Amino acid sequence: MSFIKMIILNCLYKMNGERTIYSILHILNGKKSSQTIQDIHIFQLTSLFQAFPLLTREQLDQIIYTLYKEEWLEKTGENHYLVKNDRKLELEVLLKDNPFPKDLKGWRYHSLTGPYWQRLSLFVQVTSHLSKKSNHYMPIQRNPAAQLWLKNTLHTMSSIDRSEMNRYLYQEIVDCLEESELDPLILIIRLTGSDRIGLTSEQAAIELELDPYYYQLSFLAILHYMIEKILSNKGEFPLLSQMIKESKKPFTLTESTAKTFNLIQKGLSIEQIVRVRNLKQSTIEDHIIEILLNVPNFPIDNLVSSENISKIKACMEKSPSKSLKVIKQQLADVSYFEIRAVMAGYGDFS
Repeated sequence: MSFIKMIILNCLYKMNGERTIYSILHILNGKKSSQTIQDIHIFQLTSLFQAFPLLTREQLDQIIYTLYKEEWLEKTGENHYLVKNDRKLELEVLLKDNPFPKDLKGWRYHSLTGPYWQRLSLFVQVTSHLSKKSNHYMPIQRNPAAQLWLKNTLHTMSSIDRSEMNRYLYQEIVDCLEESELDPLILIIRLTGSDRIGLTSEQAAIELELDPYYYQLSFLAILHYMIEKILSNKGEFPLLSQMIKESKKPFTLTESTAKTFNLIQKGLSIEQIVRVRNLKQSTIEDHIIEILLNVPNFPIDNLVSSENISKIKACMEKSPSKSLKVIKQQLADVSYFEIRAVMAGYGDFS
């Protein structure tokens, strides 16, 4: 089975029919909507966020159609599918035998990954040519921001012999990857130097004889592994640490949610925010769930009574389902919003 089929089946299995198939597309594309952000946490799919930004609706439709014809799925509604009960054990075995790379952390590092790869690949190319005293090359990255970063960074490193910079960088990459469980070739094969051109993702998958979707996940996992290790040990990686473009903000919210958060900080209640922003209460509640998932130590006890928090947590611990409906059926006296808030505030989300 192709790896993308396993990825889609894994998502459908975890969502258990509670979302449409296009919720999966939004997760894999990395759509920064309140609903998608909630979904990746509720269904424990944070690692896959923005894993395949170029996956299209048509491609997903075709995968779903194929899985349905292969009798993996049953249709339960418009764009709603479940993994068939008699195939779940088979799927569990498939996923156990073909695990996703454990260092994949899409939600945590999605905003850093693209700039880091652009800077790393460009820096490797340029320092490789500098070591050979060669100035004749076309930059592998055409992004003006990446090129400006490189120019400024090289300027600040005037005390380092440029012909030696490539050696220092090589050693940092080796030290960074030495404990990774993934094959360093997954990354190295993509890098361009003075005497070789890096391969594209498709070419690298063919060269390494890997499923192209598995290769893409593995490539992202290596970048995420490096980012995490570098951020934890900046002193050990003076060159690589400069390639990580960290946000100055302690957390990131979608634009509309940020406006709601600003009003909350001013002391407005949900009802007041609904009137001020002229939005539905359900929309403001979506914003609050996003805030709970992203803002450290945001006080949930202002939203849900301590009694209801205890009841919901106890129900979540007993229930194998992440379904709001299943939990609500057991707790008639609490609202869906309260359940979602406790899930966001206390759920076992990665």
